[in-house]
Amino acid sequence: MFNIFMNWEELRAYFPAAELAKSQSDTKFKARLLKEMLSDYKNYMFFEFATLVLQFERLNILFQQTKAGPLELYQQIFLHQKSLQNRLYDAKRQKKKNPSS
Repeated sequence: MFNIFMNWEELRAYFPAAELAKSQSDTKFKARLLKEMLSDYKNYMFFEFATLVLQFERLNILFQQTKAGPLELYQQIFLHQKSLQNRLYDAKRQKKKNPSS
């Protein structure tokens, strides 16, 4: 799920070309379905939400370990904080605009 979300734009560019390629009709049908799914903003928002939940779950599991090293936990929470920050702010520390607008 995370890989799909991270490669969303590349997949959106790939499937229209796959739909037009010379191939079997069932392959074209599947490519068209995937193209439509990737074009739906609701699906994008679902993947964004789900990947965020999965990141919190992974972090929660790390903190529940009995033999977790403090340095590793610190590094993971720091990476998680940076990931959340990158969802909201660009490299110039300006708040990102809503992609749907």
